[in-house]
Amino acid sequence: MKLQCKLILSALAAAVMLPATMTAQTKKWDDYRAEHGIALPTWNIKTNLLSDLTGSLNLALEFRLGNHASLNVVGQHNPFKFRAKTEGDLTWAQTKWWHLAVQPELRVWFSETFRGHFLGVHGHYVKYDVAGLPHPPFSDWMHNWRFEGDLYGAGIAWGHRWNFSRRWGLELTAGVGYVHVDHTRCTIEPCDDAPVREKRDYFAPTKLGVNLIFGLDTKRAAPVAEPVPVVVPVPEPAVAAPAKVRYEPVFTPVFIIPEAELVKARNESGSAYLEFPTGSAVINPNYRNNATELARIDEMIYRVKSDPDATITGITIVGNASPEGSFLNNLSLSQKRAEALRTHLNRVYGFAHGLITARGGGEDWPGLSKLAAGSYIPGIESLLAIIDGSADYDARERMMMAANRSAYTAMKQEIYPRLRRTDYKLDFEVAPISIERGKEIMRTNPRNLSLNELFLIAQTYRPGSEEFREVNEIAARAFPDNDVANINAAAAAIQRGDLTSAASFLDKVRDRSRVEWNNNMGIVAFMQGDSAHAAQHFRAAGYTAGANAAELEKHLESIR
Repeated sequence: MKLQCKLILSALAAAVMLPATMTAQTKKWDDYRAEHGIALPTWNIKTNLLSDLTGSLNLALEFRLGNHASLNVVGQHNPFKFRAKTEGDLTWAQTKWWHLAVQPELRVWFSETFRGHFLGVHGHYVKYDVAGLPHPPFSDWMHNWRFEGDLYGAGIAWGHRWNFSRRWGLELTAGVGYVHVDHTRCTIEPCDDAPVREKRDYFAPTKLGVNLIFGLDTKRAAPVAEPVPVVVPVPEPAVAAPAKVRYEPVFTPVFIIPEAELVKARNESGSAYLEFPTGSAVINPNYRNNATELARIDEMIYRVKSDPDATITGITIVGNASPEGSFLNNLSLSQKRAEALRTHLNRVYGFAHGLITARGGGEDWPGLSKLAAGSYIPGIESLLAIIDGSADYDARERMMMAANRSAYTAMKQEIYPRLRRTDYKLDFEVAPISIERGKEIMRTNPRNLSLNELFLIAQTYRPGSEEFREVNEIAARAFPDNDVANINAAAAAIQRGDLTSAASFLDKVRDRSRVEWNNNMGIVAFMQGDSAHAAQHFRAAGYTAGANAAELEKHLESIR
């Protein structure tokens, strides 16, 4: 009993430690590969260790289709008869697992092809003749009968691949899907009676694999470009000229050190559609939909107040009204309703005097113009010129009624309620954040970090590593309109050989006269196979891209 317990505990420990050990080994290899510019295989051969245990001959070929896609094709055959019975001159198999199977699968990889997690879509076909399978693990049904026929269907799969060296790896995969079987069933003994024809449909597991992988056509790549094949021109028969080798350029992407924010000023804003009884300017939280509108404001304030790194510096409230009634009355009403929200927030939160500013915005004619222009109300076009005209506000209302009463009535019902709102903006400042604290919050609350702080966090990781790339991409997502953030994210993607991401980040940059943008865009152009545009961008980058321009010239000279 003690021995059994030790064996069970050892198995559990191995099950827990094996994935962690494999992941650690894979990370060491990924870092080494990124540092030395080693590309993953172009194609692989694989065998499923689980199928090998059943005596089934199997082989899989997987081909790279792009940066995040591959095609995997599995073939499997079991020709063996495990147990036979003879009576007189007649011999037949009592236990056999004969089958011939093929399963192609298209895979999409999350990080890059042949590394990490993937999802697959596959089809399958099996020709089978099985009988007398052992019970257990198979059912009595499979043990007592013989089945001969066809199986086909389709399914989806998940898997993960670990790379341990330049060529060797291990893959776990499992899938489920639709299975249709069409076979004849008879007794294991020679079928004296007519066999029974059966057709069945199932939703069932469609694959399970522990695949040992050997990679082929693995090449050492330049740090920023796809591997460039070496071309040795064949000399003329009469001239014994030395072979000429194509030069592989080594480009260097450029990063920009972001300016430090002396004051990290942030804000959040929204609009509340609070409703008031006729003639009232006092907020009743239980009136109509007011509870929902106030809850949105409370959620925003609570989130900022509970943030240990943030300090609220001010709240601005602007009341707006629809152009119904006199302009002066609506201006006064919008002021009173803005003040009503200020009174409510001061009562709930006890803010310091003067923290909240409230003012009336009056009739929202710009908002009316925008909403009317996008409306499908019949005849609304006849009112747009009046809305955008120069007549005084009260006169415009009378002119709209006279121009098209039906369109004006529909506009009052559909558009005016959206103008009666209270806009609010909460301003706050964020304290300086250390690198250690920044690493804790950069995935959950990156806007509390400045671009400079995120840059400093990135510098604690090795350039080209997965962590370095992740921090730069977080910065680009947190500051999507910032040219520096997008240029740095593109440079990190270039280091990883991720052409798609690099091009996407550079496409978001607005100031394309920057030398850093031209330098990195030149590298992307070369990776896309466009040496002419690469040269143009390097020239535009001037001294910054001097080394890259020289590398490009060496490459072009080697292929002339």
